[in-house]
Amino acid sequence: MTCPEFDYKGFVLEELPAAERRQVEEHLAGCEECLQEVEGLRLTLTALKRLPAREIPRRIAFVSDPVFEPTWWQRFWSSAPRLGFASAVMLSLALLVHAFVPRQAAPAPAPAVAGLSQQQIEAQIQAEVARRLPEAVDAQVQTQLKPAMTEMAARLQTFEKRVDQQRNADLRDVSAAFDGLQKRVNNIYLSAARMGGD
Repeated sequence: MTCPEFDYKGFVLEELPAAERRQVEEHLAGCEECLQEVEGLRLTLTALKRLPAREIPRRIAFVSDPVFEPTWWQRFWSSAPRLGFASAVMLSLALLVHAFVPRQAAPAPAPAVAGLSQQQIEAQIQAEVARRLPEAVDAQVQTQLKPAMTEMAARLQTFEKRVDQQRNADLRDVSAAFDGLQKRVNNIYLSAARMGGD
């Protein structure tokens, strides 16, 4: 026997007119299969009503957001008005220094040292600069980067702790909700067994 097509969702949500609602109730009194479907819809509706109402997030935060926030120095250089003001101040200071600092006579060229020509001295200077410059640059880079790396590692560790705490809280909530739902399903099965259903 095939059951007539009724709007069971409208019936559960109490949106059907009174006449159609009576027809559905009469049909459910004699059809166990349709009654189970309606009970499943009621259970789903009850579970949905129990969910807490939460506000939709306006923006999804990425893991890297707090780590890569710009420093005050980066914010300063990204602002055109501030950069223009800093340039004007530097130019004014350069003009003042140039106006008030007395000029010195140009130094005489250095005499050749111990029989070396000017070109040989310049070549030695270039070789010494080429030898010392990479070490000095590496030392300076390490000095500048070490505090930033330490701060970034501390921020990452704090963020990971916060994420772990949130994940554990979410797991507890999901587990509690699942336990409650399992108890309800068990109660439905017990009720069905007492009524003689499968």
